[in-house]
Amino acid sequence: MVPRLKVYAEFFEDGNLSYRKNTLLQFGESWKLIGNVVLANPGSAKPIAKIGTEGLNSIAQFYASYREGQPFKSANWQEFSPDATIRQIEKIFSGWYLGRNKELNGTIQLFNTLNIINTNLCEAVNQVELSSRHMYSPNCFRYFHSAATYFGFTKTILDHKVLSQVAQGIFESASEQVKKPYQPNFLENKFYHPGFVNRSYNQEFLKCYKQSVLEAMLG
Repeated sequence: MVPRLKVYAEFFEDGNLSYRKNTLLQFGESWKLIGNVVLANPGSAKPIAKIGTEGLNSIAQFYASYREGQPFKSANWQEFSPDATIRQIEKIFSGWYLGRNKELNGTIQLFNTLNIINTNLCEAVNQVELSSRHMYSPNCFRYFHSAATYFGFTKTILDHKVLSQVAQGIFESASEQVKKPYQPNFLENKFYHPGFVNRSYNQEFLKCYKQSVLEAMLG
């Protein structure tokens, strides 16, 4: 049986650090863009295999459709294992936290404020001063295409002098359609990580957030 979810991303090693960039979560058989996510950093998902010719051709076609101006280079693409956060993203876009369970068929782009692979976010944040061309993806807003976009930067990112500016730049440069579920002022928003939503979705304080942001992710 063909897996219902496949995870593809660019994988780089630079010095003692590893980076994951331009992650694509492909559900079902469709490569249609159905959403975007911007989180803190890559977590525990690990590269598991090189991607075959058919898969690379599909990613190249996706780039031709949705990544105008960003050339597709196949050398560093690998298939990754889905981690807990990726499964929680699936729940957000399927409406699971709202008592629904829409079957997803399409592709969600996953970007991060910093691209260091590290399950310890505080440790990763302390490494941002190390110079690497793979550290950030500041122009990812160019590829949102007004699809439903979930921002889950987390408080650790928002409290960091450099990373908060990266996150704010991505948010404020997005289209008005993308920002519609959120407060206009960046600092007025609660950018909850999917893991926090997964722990708290039944709590009363999250009711308004579910009605505004999570409902909007259903398209």
